[in-house]
Amino acid sequence: MDCAKNTQTSSDYQPPGIAEIGRILDGVESEPLLDRLGAYRRVARAGYPLAALWRAVPREFLAQPPSANAMIRRLEDDIELRVLCGFGADLPHRTTFNRFISRLSHHRDLVEDCLRSLTDQLANELPGFGEKVAVDSAVVYTHSNPNRNRKAVSDPEASWTKKHSAKGKDGKDEWRFGYKYHLVADAAYGLPIVGFATTSKRNDSPELPSLLKKAESAHRWFAPKHVMADKGYDSIKNYETVLARNATPIIAIRDMPKGKLREGIYTNDGTSTCLGEFPTEWVASDPMRGHLYRCADEGRRLKSRGGFSHCRYQFWEKRDDNPRVFGPIRRGSREWKALYKQRWSVERAFKSMKESRRLESHCVRGLRKVALHAAMSALAFQVTALERLRSGQIENLRWMVRKVA
Repeated sequence: MDCAKNTQTSSDYQPPGIAEIGRILDGVESEPLLDRLGAYRRVARAGYPLAALWRAVPREFLAQPPSANAMIRRLEDDIELRVLCGFGADLPHRTTFNRFISRLSHHRDLVEDCLRSLTDQLANELPGFGEKVAVDSAVVYTHSNPNRNRKAVSDPEASWTKKHSAKGKDGKDEWRFGYKYHLVADAAYGLPIVGFATTSKRNDSPELPSLLKKAESAHRWFAPKHVMADKGYDSIKNYETVLARNATPIIAIRDMPKGKLREGIYTNDGTSTCLGEFPTEWVASDPMRGHLYRCADEGRRLKSRGGFSHCRYQFWEKRDDNPRVFGPIRRGSREWKALYKQRWSVERAFKSMKESRRLESHCVRGLRKVALHAAMSALAFQVTALERLRSGQIENLRWMVRKVA
C-alpha cells in the first residue's frame, strides 16, 4: 500500500466525518475475515489488533495518504482517528501494514463479503437501486515498468491493451499496461454493485455474462430491467444473456469498416434498409409483431433481369430475427437514447474511484493483489456513499469529499 500519490488537492473540501465512517465500518460483517486472518498469529506473539489494522485499511483509501508511512504519521497526529481504529500509543510499522494487505489478498472472497454487506445496505435504503445498470471496464495500471525486456518485467501477469477512445500526443491509439477492472454500476445513482479484475488483454464482451451472474449470486435483489453497455459488448450472446433475464439490452452497435451494411440489411447505427439498401422509415412498434418499417418513396425502383422491380412498401422486423438490432425498445428512439445516456454512470463511477478512492494509486503487482486493491477501492466508495446517504446528502453519493460550509 506504499507509494500512493495524493490526488486530493482542493482546499474547498474536507474528508467525510471520521466518526460517521467508523460507525459504518463497525456495521460491516467482518468477523469471518478477522477469524481467518487470526490463523496467521503465533502463540508467542499477539501482534497488533487485527480489527484495528482492518479498520485502518479502508481509511487509507479515504484519507489518500501518499504512502503507508504517511498513514502512520497521520495516526500519530490524529488521536481521534487512532482511537477509532483501535490502536494504542504504539503504532505498527509500514511493513506490518504491507504484510497485512498481502494476507488480505489471499482471502479476497471474505473482503468481498464485506463489500456485499455495504452494497446490500445501499440497496435497502435507495429506491430503485439496481433496476438500471451499466457495464464497463477500466484499466488499472500495474506498478511495473513495461518497457524493459519481457523477462525482466516485474509483473509478468500484466498485459497490454489498446484504449480505442484515447489518443496519444501523436494522434495514435493509446496503449496501456496492467489489468482491467470490470464493473456493474447502478445507472441511477452511479454506485458500484459488483466487479472483478482480469488481465488487460481480455476483451470486454465475454465478461458481461460473468458480471451479471456474479451480481445475481452476490445479491438476491439484483434483477435489472435495463442493461446499458457500449459497443465493446456488442454480441449475440450478450443480447441473449440480458434478454434471458427479462431485461432490455441497451448496447451500441460496433462500427463496420467503410460504412458497409451489417449482414446486408442494416447500417452501422442499426437502421433497417430496404432491398435496395436504402434506409427505411419507422412506422410503429407492436410487442408481438416487432417494429414496422417502410421503404421511403413508396418503394424504390430496382433493376432486375426482367426490367425493373420495387421494394416492399412496408415490412415487420422481429426481435427474434436479429436481437442485436431489434430489441424490446426500438433502437434510435427517444427512450432508447435516454437510456443509453445513462451508461455514462459507470464511467463516472470509475472517475470517482480513480480520483478519490486510489484505484490508480498503488504499488502492487500481480492479479491477486490488484484485484484486492480494486475491491478495497469499491469498498471505500460504498462506505462514503452510505455516509452521504445517512447524513442527508443523497445528491453527493459518489463524491468522497464534503463541501465546507
